[in-house]
Amino acid sequence: MKFSNWIRFLAVATLVSGVGATGLYSINENRSDQLHVAAIEAGELADLVAISGGLQQGIERGMLLSVFREGRKIGELLVTRSDKDCSAALITQISPNESLAIGDRATPKVRTL
Repeated sequence: MKFSNWIRFLAVATLVSGVGATGLYSINENRSDQLHVAAIEAGELADLVAISGGLQQGIERGMLLSVFREGRKIGELLVTRSDKDCSAALITQISPNESLAIGDRATPKVRTL
């Protein structure tokens, strides 16, 4: 399967399978703050972002991640898949005149009650 088709399948499967049903936040407190954008793949429907952390770092499917560069927030990601030490996410928000870059720092979005 071509990579662009795989990205399209992943995006559609994520939307259809009901990511919202799993919750947007993790209760796992063993997560790491040293997550980075490892790769970015432009797709026809959405851009897929690889994150340098996964289940071992507390990153779970359905989590929201904030993305920072030089101390300022530039966007948000929605984790669509998480393996042992890497994750895939979709860009849900990006600041005007910004774009994600390899090396940008990602942190789990803090839930406020």
